[in-house]
Amino acid sequence: MKYMINISKYDIVVVKFPFASSLKYKARPAVVLSSETYNQNKRDTLIILAISSSLENKLDLEFSIQDWKKAGLLKPSILKSAIATIEKDFVVAKLVVFKILCQH
Repeated sequence: MKYMINISKYDIVVVKFPFASSLKYKARPAVVLSSETYNQNKRDTLIILAISSSLENKLDLEFSIQDWKKAGLLKPSILKSAIATIEKDFVVAKLVVFKILCQH
């Protein structure tokens, strides 16, 4: 599939995250960490941080997104601490640019 969405660093995107034990996917929000140079040179991948609404398992290195509605999220959410690399074709939509302040 040809990649069509213009993605920049700090964009909040919806991506298809694969389940570890199967070939199924679930749509999840994430923040793009990869730089403009990386995004232009690595045409097929992005570096991201996942966003989760599972607040009860929040780790010390994870941040609450204060204005989650303005960020285009459906529920109160946290920025997860695990960095991931995904294929750009897994991006379903772009929500907003992540200029929302986070609370540790």
